Amino acid sequence: MEILANIVGISAVILFALSFQCKTRRGIVFANVCSRILYVLQYVLLFAFEGIVFDLIGAAATFPAQKKEEGFVKKHKTLILVLIFLSVAAAGVVMYRNILSLMPVLGVTLELIAVWSTREKTIRIVSFFAQPFWLIYNVCNMA
Repeated sequence: MEILANIVGISAVILFALSFQCKTRRGIVFANVCSRILYVLQYVLLFAFEGIVFDLIGAAATFPAQKKEEGFVKKHKTLILVLIFLSVAAAGVVMYRNILSLMPVLGVTLELIAVWSTREKTIRIVSFFAQPFWLIYNVCNMA
């Protein structure tokens, strides 16, 4: 099971790295969502529950981010962002075990800031800075 989880995890890393090659915001965000889905699968295989929860929150928050300039989301953007970040904070409190439990909280927070950004360069830079937190979490969970 661990070998399969690592194969899925390596695939997620490759897909995430390829997202930096995308030219449009939409392409970057789409590649990130696909990468998150693979990460969730990896965490399921490893029983790494914090990773599952925070990647699911991150993936779910990506959908309104894609529509941030349209209709309901545009009208209620502030409320949606507050609810998203409150859900991250609440999950962080509920899932807290030790200082390492904060790594996915910090990682997903930066990634959420990235996907809600408008400029492709900002998305890439902020996403890049989120990765050390996820790397620490992954190393500690044998991912």
